[in-house]
Amino acid sequence: MSIGDHKSHSKPLDIHAWSDHPEINIIVDKVWHSLGQHRQASLTPKGNRKGTQPKLIIKVLLVHLYETFLDDPAFWTGVPRSTNAYVPTSRYNSLNVSFKIVQLIDGLVELGYLEFVGGSNDKTYAGWKSFTSRIRPSHILKVEFAKCTAEQFDIYKHKSKVAVILSDFDTDIEGKLIRRRGKRLKQLIEYEDTDETQRMELMLYAYNSLLQKTYIDIATLEKTYIERETKVGIQRIPINQNNKFVSRIFSRGSWTNNGWFYGGFWQQLGKSYRKDIFINNKPTIEVDYKGIHPSILSINKGKASIVYELDEVILPDLNKKQQTKALKLLILAALSASSKRQAYEAFRASSDLPLKDRELSKLINSFMELNPHLADELFTAQLVNLMYQDSLITEYVIKKFTYSDVPILSVHDSFIVQYDQILTLKKYMGEASKAVLGKKLNYERDFHNYTETLQFKDIDQGYYNTLMNNPPKVETTERYERTYNKFRLWVERNNQGKEPYTVVGSWKGQKVE
Repeated sequence: MSIGDHKSHSKPLDIHAWSDHPEINIIVDKVWHSLGQHRQASLTPKGNRKGTQPKLIIKVLLVHLYETFLDDPAFWTGVPRSTNAYVPTSRYNSLNVSFKIVQLIDGLVELGYLEFVGGSNDKTYAGWKSFTSRIRPSHILKVEFAKCTAEQFDIYKHKSKVAVILSDFDTDIEGKLIRRRGKRLKQLIEYEDTDETQRMELMLYAYNSLLQKTYIDIATLEKTYIERETKVGIQRIPINQNNKFVSRIFSRGSWTNNGWFYGGFWQQLGKSYRKDIFINNKPTIEVDYKGIHPSILSINKGKASIVYELDEVILPDLNKKQQTKALKLLILAALSASSKRQAYEAFRASSDLPLKDRELSKLINSFMELNPHLADELFTAQLVNLMYQDSLITEYVIKKFTYSDVPILSVHDSFIVQYDQILTLKKYMGEASKAVLGKKLNYERDFHNYTETLQFKDIDQGYYNTLMNNPPKVETTERYERTYNKFRLWVERNNQGKEPYTVVGSWKGQKVE
């Protein structure tokens, strides 16, 4: 791996990387002493001023670098060098990592512990070619790391890391923040804790604790990562037990916008990879609930249902079933868009039907005749508001599974569960919609059926019995088997699976039967 790969073959510095492994602490002490008295003094808070203890900053940096070393010794880390990037008083910087980390990095570069490549501020191509400075362990530090017996499973997010995020920005389906136009917006908004935010944090702490002791992997994968094309080049997504932390993000500065659950490598995968996910060495099933938002909106408007089945075929090139599927997809697009043009373009981007604007307008007009209560709601970018109620349904389901000490994974419009848990998932989804909306969603009618993914309407006792007799057959790789067995031994050695997670605060302190 050459130095020229520093832009694409890298990941951002994680200021919440942590480990309690004693050998990592030994490396921290060794690096601290090697800095010498002058550098130690410059990193130490002066007088009575409270500041971040330098050994904590060293530990965060070294734990992150050790994790990248285990992943790939040639991997680089992106490190911002502006003071704005390190606000030790921010709730999103719970370990209070200060700008002194840049001073520490410079010292470690001088001592030969780190390789360094300066960043670039691109003003020619609208910032697309900008990149932060890069560091990676030098040969000296790699020798120290090679002697350490800590495993990748010994590295995790510090328990103080905030999982409830409030932003002025919108998000994409993977939780990446997207700036909205026309305003000076804050990427992350500082907020005061309330009973509700603390309740959400406690729930996410329990859920992330469960995920930490759960083995989640793509059983058919030969490598420990996948690569995908992005606007800025090839992106590498680690598929390992350190890439599982889940947050909840609220958008547009409001606690009633968005609120979806983001994080975990499974949210960055296509369906072709997701179908081969194993949870604790057991095959999984992905269950789709796409199309829930129009039904939520209809219930909010006091109507029991939405009518998608038009009385007649109004587009002669489609049969009635194709027309209904097209209409469901079109209504989803119309709720997300702020104009007809946006909605029609979004429809064509997601559908293999080459329908023209006038044909789509025909469908919309016929739909509004049958559902006049939704006429004023289309093309008003309603989705971000409906996502919040969707997130409450997701929260209910995740909470019930977590209470039972059973892991479940959420994607933006589906759940991934161990194959023998599908009836339980359907039960909890029914409970969740009744609890959140006051009415149980109709599985036969309310869910989008445009894709081939399993849907709730397909799940019954007969399907379950068939699945139990013929579980999903997936050919596991040698890499998967080796890593799973290492994780299983690590769990036994550290008693990770002996007791359920600790439940605190507003949680009941016991598993739900």
